[in-house]
Amino acid sequence: MDAMPPKIITEEIQIVDNSGHPLIVLSGKSGKPAITFLRRDGQQGLALSLDDAGRPAIKLENTDATAPAASLEIDDKGAHVKFDRPGGASSYIFLNNAGGSGVVLIDAQGERRVEILTAADGTITVSRFGNKETLP
Repeated sequence: MDAMPPKIITEEIQIVDNSGHPLIVLSGKSGKPAITFLRRDGQQGLALSLDDAGRPAIKLENTDATAPAASLEIDDKGAHVKFDRPGGASSYIFLNNAGGSGVVLIDAQGERRVEILTAADGTITVSRFGNKETLP
């Protein structure tokens, strides 16, 4: 008995619950693979994707739209984990392709306030930005 060829599905597959609400979307619509996990309210909760160069990203959305979200991404500069809060505050840790790493803290107005960097040669710099009266 000959095996059946695999079924080819173009663009998108949705996995739904028994009420028909989408829970998981497997997509190739953009020409790049993506898997999105949806919350009961229909909003994205978790997304896994690859960019045009095949680099991966994981995005975690908060159930509270005013609370922080997180992402883990590989890009052309290296790897980073980033936390973003709507309105401007964010922080991230990174390791770049040259071997340097760092931590960056950004305030609620979107202004960079602190960065701690370690160069590939081991040189460490700590920088503070902003009004010196508010920074010890």
